[in-house]
Amino acid sequence: MSEIKNMENVIKEETTAAVQEPSAPEVPAAPVPHRVVVDTGLEAVEICNLQGAVIGTLYFHPADLGIIDRWNAMVKDFSEVTKPLEDAAETEEGALPALAEAKERLCAALDKVFDGNVSEAFFSRVHPFSLVNGRFYCENVMDAVADYMGQRFSAEFERVNRQQTERMAAYTNGARTGKHKNGKTRPAAKK
Repeated sequence: MSEIKNMENVIKEETTAAVQEPSAPEVPAAPVPHRVVVDTGLEAVEICNLQGAVIGTLYFHPADLGIIDRWNAMVKDFSEVTKPLEDAAETEEGALPALAEAKERLCAALDKVFDGNVSEAFFSRVHPFSLVNGRFYCENVMDAVADYMGQRFSAEFERVNRQQTERMAAYTNGARTGKHKNGKTRPAAKK
């Protein structure tokens, strides 16, 4: 009897294997798109408040020398950004629309400088024209960003100069400098 049951199991396994659907033909994987990755020098800089909490991220490109011109143009035209505040009436009805327009102008100017949406990182939690220690918050932002940019540009230029000196050293080794040993110059030839 056990032999019959074993035979039944074998027959069931064979028919089950025969009934199974044929496996689908293997589809080759889609080709990976070609990609060139270039280091543009873009840096993600955390923006923190005095308590150390991260309030946003500034994407800064220290190799973008055009940012200096765009920054200087924004600073020069800052009176245009704040013009709605100067023209606003002293009443609450005039101040709120003026604050909204001035914020919109400032955000557009700052985004133009950095060629991206950086205003959200600075002003999503604090209105740019909020007063902080007797100054507009946006003035604190602009001072901090200007200091950071100055430090990064100085560091990059120092790095370039150091690398340039190292590269040029390979070309000047053994070159005549017009100086004798111990730093003394040669006497001028007599006529």
